[in-house]
Amino acid sequence: MGFQLKKNKVYEMPVFFGPVPVPKNLDENGNYVLKKPGDIEAITVMFETEREQLETLLPEGFSLYAPVLSIAECEFANLGHFGGNTYTLVNISVPVHFKGTEEALDGDLVLAMFENHAEPIIGGRDQLGYSKIYADMTPFIKNGKTIKACCSSWGFRFLELTLTPDKPAENPDRITELGMRSKGKFNYKYIQSTPYKGMAYGSGGSDASYVTFNPKEWTKPKDYPFTIRKPEITFCSGSITFHRPEPDDMPTYWHIVQYLSDLKIKQYLGAQHSFYNDPCDYSHVYRVK
Repeated sequence: MGFQLKKNKVYEMPVFFGPVPVPKNLDENGNYVLKKPGDIEAITVMFETEREQLETLLPEGFSLYAPVLSIAECEFANLGHFGGNTYTLVNISVPVHFKGTEEALDGDLVLAMFENHAEPIIGGRDQLGYSKIYADMTPFIKNGKTIKACCSSWGFRFLELTLTPDKPAENPDRITELGMRSKGKFNYKYIQSTPYKGMAYGSGGSDASYVTFNPKEWTKPKDYPFTIRKPEITFCSGSITFHRPEPDDMPTYWHIVQYLSDLKIKQYLGAQHSFYNDPCDYSHVYRVK
């Protein structure tokens, strides 16, 4: 007998070699295995923009809590479930309220997430619905006066983040309030269907089109052998620059960065430099009704 899909198992393409290993699948005892938590360093810049520019992006069920864009670059290091390796992501999000048929939740809607390795991109998109895109990213550049981070695609530098640790944040209380209000991250999972023979290109509809939610609250399992460090957060001044690409600069995703670069920066709320642990437990992400 050849290959057959097993019920209640997580698969990723190519499927021919069987289900993916733990922790994406349960172990032989039916337990979800958490390995060493990641060591995270993050720099975040937040600014206020025109409300209409952000509301245009929101799917049905979402309303904008505040016209604020948050851009965070995070370095995930010493990752247990990635063999101790490191990767970097940039998370671009807005504070929202979601009202569905069964739940009403406050959180942050991830508009786009750039990452510099394929493995977290594939799993995050397919299983969790995260809007992940590949980009090249520099390690944090620290010269004693500033902390900088840059992202590029096909050699085109489209994003620069700069923190100035010695300068105070413009509105740290607002940053804190927005963070405390959020109960987790929203994503909109969308997978285009492949049309049947004879159907017009793009006419297949979608295989998936719905909202997912990753709760912020996390309870450490009783048998969890690792210590989670208390977050260390420093508020400071920061700035963001989106370099507006032409279609040839970013052939597939130029329209995303063009939109972000056209957002008006009315005022900065400030920035924060953070160190914390992430247990990387995505077993609680669920589809919202």
